[in-house]
Amino acid sequence: MIVYIDVVFLENLIMNYGILYTTFSIKRIKASKIKIFISSIIGATYSVLNFIPDMEFVNNVIIKIFVSIIMILIVLKDRKLKKTIEILLVFYLVSFSMGGVAFAFALIGKKDIYTYNNGVIIEFPTLISLVALVIGICLIKKVFKNINFFIKKSDIFYQIEIYIEEKKSSITAILDTGNMLKDPITQAPVIVVNKNSIKEIIPQELEKDIEKILGGDLLGRISNQNIAKRITVIPYSSIGNENGMIIGVKPDKIIIENKEIKNVVIGIYEKELSKRKKYEALFGLDLLLEEECKI
Repeated sequence: MIVYIDVVFLENLIMNYGILYTTFSIKRIKASKIKIFISSIIGATYSVLNFIPDMEFVNNVIIKIFVSIIMILIVLKDRKLKKTIEILLVFYLVSFSMGGVAFAFALIGKKDIYTYNNGVIIEFPTLISLVALVIGICLIKKVFKNINFFIKKSDIFYQIEIYIEEKKSSITAILDTGNMLKDPITQAPVIVVNKNSIKEIIPQELEKDIEKILGGDLLGRISNQNIAKRITVIPYSSIGNENGMIIGVKPDKIIIENKEIKNVVIGIYEKELSKRKKYEALFGLDLLLEEECKI
């Protein structure tokens, strides 16, 4: 078997980038692509060292863990011990999952599998490796984000920033897995927001005359025509109200967990959503799944 060091470096660079990207995406941490690339170079260089004569000592568990920690710390901004350990565990879980996908492709494609210096080499064309990487990323992210029962109570509250015409409102929202509201026209996910929490960023017509707007009386007379174009009516059903209607407004963007989302609609709800006012909005899991397979 002939091993080409440049191919080993390139393929490990790509794999490391995919694993790091997936790791930070799963943890919903915004990471610099440049830092991920630099960290991937470190990992790829370490992989190459395993094939250099008299460098067998690098293939040691302690050194592997040390390199992994360095790779994580290069990308991670919040370097507190607990956060670093959490990211490291997810990093290993994603790495093992990616390895499983690679083995599955090797078995399906009847490719040769070799061991060298306690490492594993799979004879893959680079293009096939890329396809396996993309499929692996999408599958892993899908699985992680759909395991609702792993969501801790402390994790169901999120801080959301809503931007409308250069105005911003910061609110506390709760993840409601039963919230499946969609805008009937664009099919964008809907965040149900208490009216009082966003009254500073919406026109007075929306704040004071929602009932008349729902009836169509004021829709053509809203002074801010840019806002008028954003308005939609969203049907919903709940206990005691099977044919409800709320006004929806498309914001410029929202930011949740350091992720910017534009394909969303704000549903304005006139009553309090929480009796103890612990949160001002409800959103569904599909909002967190937006663009989940983009690399």
